[in-house]
Order: sequence, then structure tokens, then C-alpha cells
Amino acid sequence: MKRNNQKLIINIGLFFALSFMLIYVGQFLFFQDNNISENAYNTLSSSVASSNSVVPSPVQYKHVTETINECKQEIYMLEFDPRDERVEFKPALSFDNIFGFEKLSDICKRNGAYAAVNGGFFYQYGDPAGMVAIDGHMLTASTGMSPVLIVDKKGARFDTFYSNIYLEHNGNKVKINDMNRIGKDNDIILYNYKFGSTNRAEIKNTSIIVEDNTITAVIEYAKEVKMKKDANVISFYGDKANLPEKMGLQAGDTVDIRIEPYLGYHYQAYECGSMLVKDGKLVVPERDKWAGTLSNRDPRTIIGIKTDGKIIMLVSDGRQPGYSEGMTGKEMGEYLIKIGVKDAAMLDGGASSQMIINGSLRNRPSYEGIERPVAGCFIVKIK
Repeated sequence: MKRNNQKLIINIGLFFALSFMLIYVGQFLFFQDNNISENAYNTLSSSVASSNSVVPSPVQYKHVTETINECKQEIYMLEFDPRDERVEFKPALSFDNIFGFEKLSDICKRNGAYAAVNGGFFYQYGDPAGMVAIDGHMLTASTGMSPVLIVDKKGARFDTFYSNIYLEHNGNKVKINDMNRIGKDNDIILYNYKFGSTNRAEIKNTSIIVEDNTITAVIEYAKEVKMKKDANVISFYGDKANLPEKMGLQAGDTVDIRIEPYLGYHYQAYECGSMLVKDGKLVVPERDKWAGTLSNRDPRTIIGIKTDGKIIMLVSDGRQPGYSEGMTGKEMGEYLIKIGVKDAAMLDGGASSQMIINGSLRNRPSYEGIERPVAGCFIVKIK
């Protein structure tokens, strides 16, 4: 009897031990898939959260403090890919006209731009020193002396060329000297309404009005000739004033205005100052035609193209000891190469060097830290 009781206790113990083992193994076998599914769900949730996160801006802004040759420098940079469809990049002129000066922040606001830097050099009344083309429309011609930044669907590049403009009529071809400039004796100048309400002529001229390649009027031996928004005016000054008559130009005639080189319908262009970097190599001259000597440490604005095709717009403050000393042309060129810039050219500098981001001035211009009105700029919009 005692032996039977022992066997019963042993059997009961084995039963409970086996039951616990089966329960444990069952959990491992039958519930492991649920754990895997939960882990997979967590991974998926993480992926979904990532895909629903804020898309990075196509325009990157950076402010860095550098010490270059024992001099403190405050540097502000904008970087973007001009081929990115989310980005619209173009030049802009003060008040959308050839002449005048306007605050950079006001140009930004009027154009609905996210960012802007000051543009290139200009004459006394704000008219650009070289070529400007906006949305495929040339406003001033290239001088052939300085690099032109050209941006189209293929990307950005620098090129140096002279704009050749011709008037063609009945097989005859006449060279036009310039575009949207004050006319001088023996000049032939092409104008559009961006020049102002008239051709601002100070000497007598004969002008033809051209609309849709058709002469609508010939105005003989006048001075100022009024502009129309959708028309071109070609003015023949001084001894050239009798040329329209010799060519037999009359109202109703068909003419063709040709511009070479042909850059297409959808491009932006802006003539800059001297190249600082070309093909990844330092090419800084001793002097720039507009900025003068480049051995001084000054505030500078630069536009460049990186090795990956992205455009970089850079402003470095200067003339402010203890805050930012400014860079020489050589120091700027070396810094640009260091950060991966392949080609770069100067824009206007000094007190004009300034950058606007989202409506606010980010750098500290050398003239009392305030905006200086500019004649033109580069603007960046985010679509």
C-alpha cells in the first residue's frame, strides 16, 4: 500500500512536470510568430513614420564661423540644385526695371522669394554693368569681358561671350550696338519697356517700333520715343539716323531681330565679376575691373557651382574687427575649393554684400549692419 502511494505521488509529479514543459514549449512554438509579426509591424510603422515626416527643404542654409589665416570670418551660405523642380532661381532687378535701387528684402517680398543675395556690378543709376536675362528674355547684352552665369534645364555653367544683335530686313543685315543703354552718336540701340517709359534719348534719332516682327511706326529725327509694353524700339542715333530710309524701312514691313549666341527660350543669365575658381583651380586675379584690388580683406558675395552641379551663394562679412575681418580674393578662392566648389565668380561686395532668408537679413552688412539698396540680385523661390 505504501509502495502504491509512492508510485502515485511520483506519477502525479511527472504529470505536472510534463504539463509545465508542454505549456512552455507551446508558447515558444505557437506564439513566436505573433512576436515576429509585432516586430515587423514596429519596423513598418517606423518606415511609415519616416515617409510621412517633413520633406527636407531643397534649399539648404548654413551659417559658419571660420578662422582663416588667424582672422575670424562669419560666412553665410545657400545651396541648392538648379535642376530640382521644386526650386526656381533667377536674377531680379530693382523695381523690375533697368534703372534704380531697392532694398533686397523688398525685392524678395515683391517676388515671393524665400531667399536672395545681392547681384553683380552696376553703373551710377543702377543699370547693370553686363548681361541680364530673366525667363529667357535678354534685358542687357553681354560685354564679352566677364563671365556670365547661365542657368537652364541642364543646370548651371559660366561662359564668356559677346552678345551680337542684328536687324534683318529684305536680305539686309544691320548690327545693333547694344541693348537698353543710353544712345550715343552713331549708335543703334535696341530697347524694350524695362528701360523705362521712353528711350531717354538726349540726341536726335530715328526710331522704328516693332511689334511681333512687324514695323508699326517709323519716327524720324525725334528725341525721346515712348515705349510700349509688348513692343521693341530700335533707335538710330546721329549719322545713323538716315539708315532706316536707306534700308527702305516702312510701317508694315516684316523684320527679324536676332541675338547670338542663341541660348533658348527658358534660361536665366547674369554677368558677374572676375572668376575666382575655374575647373577646381584657383584663378584669382590681382584686380577686378569693378572691385579693384583683391588683396584687401573685404565683405564679399560669391556665386559658384559645386562639383555635383549644385549652386552655392555665399556671403562673408568683413570690415568689422572682432566680429568678421573679411577675406582677400585668394582666401575666398581657397575656401571655395575647400568646400567643393568647381567654378565661382565674384558679385558686388563691400557694404552691398547681404543675404535675406525668409524675409530677414541674416548677415551683418558692413554699413552699420543695415541693408543697402541694390540694383539687382539673385532670388530663390521654393515651389
